[in-house]
Amino acid sequence: EYLLHHQPHAMLCIAALLALPLVLGACYDDCEKSGSNLLQSHARRVEPKYFWQSGRGNFPNFAVSEEIGPFLLNQSLKWSWHHPAGRFHTLTWGTAIDHQMNVYLSAADGLRKFDKDGKQLWEVNVLPANLMNAPAIYQGSVFTSDTSGGVRAVSMQTGKPVWFTNTSKAICQDNGFTMVHEGVVFSAGDCREPSTMGTANHLVTALNASDGEILWTFEPDVPVWNFLALFPDKETMIFQDMTGKIYRMSLGGQVLWKAGGKEGTWTDGGASLGNGMVFAVNNNHPFYSKEFSGEDTPGTLSAFDMDGHLRWQVTTPRPPNNAPAIGKVAGWPGMSLILPLCHQGWPGASCDVHAYDANTGGLRWVFHGPKQTGNFQAGDAEGVGDRLKSGLRPMCLPNGWSAPTISGDGTVFVGNEMGNLYALRDLDGDGRVFGDNEVSYFDTHGAFSGTATPALAGNMVAAASCDTLFVFKG
Repeated sequence: EYLLHHQPHAMLCIAALLALPLVLGACYDDCEKSGSNLLQSHARRVEPKYFWQSGRGNFPNFAVSEEIGPFLLNQSLKWSWHHPAGRFHTLTWGTAIDHQMNVYLSAADGLRKFDKDGKQLWEVNVLPANLMNAPAIYQGSVFTSDTSGGVRAVSMQTGKPVWFTNTSKAICQDNGFTMVHEGVVFSAGDCREPSTMGTANHLVTALNASDGEILWTFEPDVPVWNFLALFPDKETMIFQDMTGKIYRMSLGGQVLWKAGGKEGTWTDGGASLGNGMVFAVNNNHPFYSKEFSGEDTPGTLSAFDMDGHLRWQVTTPRPPNNAPAIGKVAGWPGMSLILPLCHQGWPGASCDVHAYDANTGGLRWVFHGPKQTGNFQAGDAEGVGDRLKSGLRPMCLPNGWSAPTISGDGTVFVGNEMGNLYALRDLDGDGRVFGDNEVSYFDTHGAFSGTATPALAGNMVAAASCDTLFVFKG
């Protein structure tokens, strides 16, 4: 997500919203405090097997599921939800799904829980702050952060507060992921200048998942954007900054290595794990340079081993403005990497999805998505008035694609900025995803943020556009 230099009126709206005072939170009076000893609290609870534990799925195979979703999306919509005042009265970001197939939805105005049939079970309102990221569920709690600088945990069962911790004066309005692993919550914060994109989050914060105590903070070399922490094992985490530089750290906050990145650049993309490697993306030119113009602005996809050594690198023909998914895809042997490419928000620009050989970086297949029609992405300009009335940022200004998901049968699920949620598969292995047996879609009439990874559970797909949650069942 970014402020488009060719959309000055949108930039003014967002700038005005960002200038509003941010409300700092405090621990609620009825906070349900747990024990403060991290190791003890983690050891005494047995984690149920959630279908989709975070906005990027489950450890260790993020963005990949053993579950199989329905391919014919236009024939399998089971239920949907938008704000009762109208679809533009909130912005919806990401989902998690628990062991009972309950769906947890993050939105700008708060958190909601639905049962598998679409009945709303509870709601947590965070206004006047805005919640901007995808949630994570862990040991009976749901974790998120908001623009007030706060990270919170609420009960999965009731929605009641467990704890709330102010980590900084503000958390930026890019779309990130709150992630939890081995009793530690990870969030970005300290929203301020300078950065190549104006304000950005300068700190990574680790908190005790039991009670919200801040364990450590870390300032990377460059601020982060759409922060996403991933976990290669039970002792370490990885993330990338806005230049595409990868950091591997211990869960205790020690930097183990740093690698890659393109100095002075920015990307809306993120890191990924899979096939025994770490993958990073970056754009090849600074955002405000004359070279960063048009749909064919190139980027780079890099693969590193777990010690930070470069294994391979390829140039992408369009900006790699999202996090890849790594897994087995239909029609191809071994492991593939799925990467959405798009110069989002650029009128007339084409957006593609590429599949690469995860071992070598060789191109396997391409899906040519729709071009952007009009000056804005689907559903964005239409909802400005309603969003402002509801105390929200006026526009979604999303990525060109949602983050992708690979299902158990090798189908790729991904949402596009023009409103289509796609199911993709190259069954004949000809390198071109085309035709009714390889492409299925459902028109949501709304774009998808980068946090809107389609979530899978028991032949069910849950995906949030910028304004509505859609659930499909086979």
